[in-house]
Order: sequence, then structure tokens, then C-alpha cells
Amino acid sequence: MMKETIRVYARVKPLGRRQRAGIYSVDDDEKSVSSLEIIVPRDLADGFVNNKRESYKFKFQKIFDQEAKQDVVFDSIAKPVAEWYVVVLVSNEG
Repeated sequence: MMKETIRVYARVKPLGRRQRAGIYSVDDDEKSVSSLEIIVPRDLADGFVNNKRESYKFKFQKIFDQEAKQDVVFDSIAKPVAEWYVVVLVSNEG
């Protein structure tokens, strides 16, 4: 039996008509882990010191941007898993 680690993927959701754009950046390195950084600007309107964290960084196996089509996401993630299970089922029948 082959051991596999859990793979975690992200897909940046396209904005709706009334949604404001957030600030994010994707560091996508095909050979290693991709990272997604989300920037949440501090609200300076109140005039008070705000020491809230502004940057949040997360790591994923792959990150799909807003322009990624559903078939590309499926072909990259679900299709290999489905094909592997079909091979396992066929080999267990014989």
C-alpha cells in the first residue's frame, strides 16, 4: 500500500458584482508548495493605533486564481484521483 499525504488546494473565488476587491498575492512555484498571502489593511479612519496583523500567509500544493476554469481545476485535482480508484477497482476484481 502506498502512503500519501493529504494535499490541500486553494481556488480564489471570483468577485460578485457588488463585492469589493481584496488584496492578495499568489507565489506559485510549480516544483514546491505555493503560498497565498492575504492583506487585510488596518482601518486608520478612527485615528487610533491599530496593531492588528495585516498579512496572513497560507501554503497549498497548488493555488488556482480567479481566471481558472472548472475543467482545469477538475483535470488537475479530481481526475487523477478518480483514475487511480478505477485502476485499483479493476485490479482488485481480477
